[in-house]
Parts: sequence; C-alpha cells; structure tokens
Amino acid sequence: MAAYKPSDYELLRRRCAELKEQGWKQSKIAQALGLTQGWVSRTLKKYRQEGQASLTWRKPSGPDCRLTNEQIVQLLAELNKGAEHHGFSGAVWTRPRVNEVIKK
Repeated sequence: MAAYKPSDYELLRRRCAELKEQGWKQSKIAQALGLTQGWVSRTLKKYRQEGQASLTWRKPSGPDCRLTNEQIVQLLAELNKGAEHHGFSGAVWTRPRVNEVIKK
C-alpha cells in the first residue's frame, strides 16, 4: 500500500467515487489506487450515505476538551500570575508546567 499525506485522501476519495460510477469493482479500485479494499469499501459506503460532502477533506477535530469553561477561566487566571508565582524558575510556560498547574 502506498503512503499518502492526509490531504491527498480527498483526491483519492473523489477518484474512488468516479471509478465506482464508471462501473469498476472495489478490488480493482483498491489495486489501482494502492489502497486497501476495506478503505475503498468504507469510502464508498460513506459516499452512498452522504454524497459529495463525504469526499471533502477535513482536518480532524481532535478530542474534546476535558476542562469545563469555568476551569479554563480559572486556569487562565492562574497562568496570568506567571510561572514563577507557581514555583517554577523562569517565566516561561511549558506544557509540563501547565499540566502541573491543571493538576493542582
């Protein structure tokens, strides 16, 4: 199987749908595009259910924030006090430092 960038998959999904509409079988589409039959099957199923919109590439949204809005406001207030206020040497906030403040 070929290696593609995430943004390349929109073109592959569109080509996959085109080939299917031309009467190609899923196994031949997978072989021609260098993809698995499972990927082609999932792509075509989604295309049948959602139409052209399913072919568009969208950046993954990532996980939902585990902090409530109130907790985010509290965190920002604490971060605005500065890293040294929280016992860190230097004024630079790093991810581990922010995580430690979140845990407190």
